[in-house]
Amino acid sequence: MIEFLSAYMTPLLLLLLAGVMFVVGFFLYRKKKSDGVGKSEMDYKQEAFKVIPYPIIIINSNDILLYINPIAEKVLRTKLRRAIGKDYKTLFSLTDFETKLSINNLEKLSHSSDWKECELSLKGKKILTAEMHVIPIGTDYSKRKKQSYVLSFKDITERKTLEAKLEIVEKRDSLTNLYNRKALEAQLNAVMRDSRKHGAKHVFFHLTIDQFKNINDTIGYTAGDSLIRQVATLLRKSVDNSIDFVARLNADEFAIVLRERSFASAVKIMMHIRTTIDEEFRFVWNGVTYPVTISGGFVLVDKKSTTPARVLANADLTCSIARQRGGNRIVAYREDDPDVKKAQDNIKGVWNLKQAFKDNRFRLFAQPIHALAPSKYALPFSHYEVLIRMYDEDGNIIPPDEFIPVAENYGMMPVLDRWVVKDVIKQLKAVKQQAPLPVFAINLSGTSLDDEGFLAFVLNEINTAKIDPRMLCFEITEQVAISNLDLAEKFIDTLREMGSSFSLDDFGTGVSSYGYLRSLKVDYLKIDGIFIKDILTDDVARAMVQSIVQVGHTMGLKIIAEYVENDEIIELLRLISIDYGQGYGISKPEPLDEMLKIHI
Repeated sequence: MIEFLSAYMTPLLLLLLAGVMFVVGFFLYRKKKSDGVGKSEMDYKQEAFKVIPYPIIIINSNDILLYINPIAEKVLRTKLRRAIGKDYKTLFSLTDFETKLSINNLEKLSHSSDWKECELSLKGKKILTAEMHVIPIGTDYSKRKKQSYVLSFKDITERKTLEAKLEIVEKRDSLTNLYNRKALEAQLNAVMRDSRKHGAKHVFFHLTIDQFKNINDTIGYTAGDSLIRQVATLLRKSVDNSIDFVARLNADEFAIVLRERSFASAVKIMMHIRTTIDEEFRFVWNGVTYPVTISGGFVLVDKKSTTPARVLANADLTCSIARQRGGNRIVAYREDDPDVKKAQDNIKGVWNLKQAFKDNRFRLFAQPIHALAPSKYALPFSHYEVLIRMYDEDGNIIPPDEFIPVAENYGMMPVLDRWVVKDVIKQLKAVKQQAPLPVFAINLSGTSLDDEGFLAFVLNEINTAKIDPRMLCFEITEQVAISNLDLAEKFIDTLREMGSSFSLDDFGTGVSSYGYLRSLKVDYLKIDGIFIKDILTDDVARAMVQSIVQVGHTMGLKIIAEYVENDEIIELLRLISIDYGQGYGISKPEPLDEMLKIHI
């Protein structure tokens, strides 16, 4: 019941206010007509506000408090008789949740129908995080003067706490608490905008531990994790954390954004890190000291820089060159460097991907996304995720985690996404009209959603093939942050109006943020498999999943769990109200053309 009220608070509250005011107005009219006397109109309003189960405060245009309902009395820890007639700022203060600036202009807020996220404080201490709605009212209906304001509050403290927890999971690396790759890409986007706008110069430093693989393989993953944490601590202490940005990319790879640094000062910091690790840092495990050095590559970030993906790729390339030259050194990226040219010309993954496009060495698979409710679980499959597979020249499958990162880092995802969309729609032409109509989820990258021509391409493919758009679901699985939310929203709104659906994938870590959940209109929320695979034994993972389910269902979304590997997990997911499951415990991926046979 609480979840229902929270989700539909705005319409319910407005309807309640309207209904109460109508009844009061009618009663007031009959009362005056019957005996010519009675309470004032404001008295009847106050009686109406008493029944509303949320804080209500009435303030006039001179900031004088006119009324607080019983719920507001509890929140403000005072009584109406003590508060009435006082300047409301002597009793409490209002602060904008986002900007942390004081809210003083109630008249301006009263012109908006939106709810304002704010913090309500008593004597400087925050007591409530809420959505506030300001409604102008007339103190005298006969003159229709709008001299007072009704402030209504909806408590969102619990929701904001959950958002903060999810933000930590999304933006931080769990092992080191450094920022993760997604946060780093957002930071790179920010500094690149700064460079283009103000001409500022920054340095991006990519480094790796030379001996990590050997230590990890010979003395174990626990030792490797300890080394990673110790190096992370050293990096954090070596920079100015008020302006610089330190992140862990993956395994033993780290990145530092040295903001607004001269070239000389940035080189000094990087050389200090290299020298400190080489000469002073000691990694000791079980009484044995292991030598540790780092290799690094750095790129200048200025107004000529193009995309975060290109900066990352160039820094990664120079870091690899530093290791090839013997390690324990730092290399600057230069386009005219012979090693750079050679590496760029001979990147195996890029070459393979380009050849695969040329030879059409891709095939689509489909894995069922199946309803978990017992009454629906026995029914045939009707909802799938489309998966792409690439083959080498000998016909062997190349895992997606080998070619997808290459496509992301080298700006090839839009080409790959278009190939998938075109091939899926072409195969769906054979599907007959049936109930239920099958749904096929297609993964999209942020770079495709940022492409102004992508929407027109998808619409053209749908219209040319004359398929039912309701068979298409688009999964937003973002490894690179969406930089143009307006384009993404237009893409989603256009296709949803045609009947297509949308899913926010990998929710909880990495690519999918709570910000996207609030900004983008989606129909499904897919929980990242990292929380599902250990849900039977990991209490923290289970608690996180339950929290995500609560948020998703409150917003009217269907919840999908990945990595559903066995019947025990399925039973637990049913208990916590997960709507759909996907994983080997339900069905392995099969070629799309084989899966389609039951729908033809």
